[in-house]
Amino acid sequence: MPEDEEHFEFVDKRGTGSAGDASAGARSDSGQTEAGGSSGEEPDGAGKHPRLAAADRMLMCLDILHQGAWIALGLVEDPNTQKIEKNLTEAKALIDAVAALAENVEAFVDESARRELRNLVTTLRMNFVNQSRRP
Repeated sequence: MPEDEEHFEFVDKRGTGSAGDASAGARSDSGQTEAGGSSGEEPDGAGKHPRLAAADRMLMCLDILHQGAWIALGLVEDPNTQKIEKNLTEAKALIDAVAALAENVEAFVDESARRELRNLVTTLRMNFVNQSRRP
């Protein structure tokens, strides 16, 4: 490789391969595997992510479903197509999923968050009714 070229190396810090796993990749001259793992030793904090509580995971999913509902209601531009398109069948399914997940996560959050979740579901449902009435 010419000396004037920049060298970039992909480092996968997820730590998903085991020592005997062929998917961990072969070692390069630097002691790094092709998949980015080191020769058995992890650098300080590398590949470590904080453990997410069940409520945090559910709230992340809820946020994704909530955003999808607004897009399906035709009230927010779809970031993939840059178009506003209404799909009420999809919106209803997403709103129902938001409501079910919000109900499940309520046991893990304080009263203020419960109120916010209920408002979120109510707002989506009201917008669904409004969009259903429009041609």
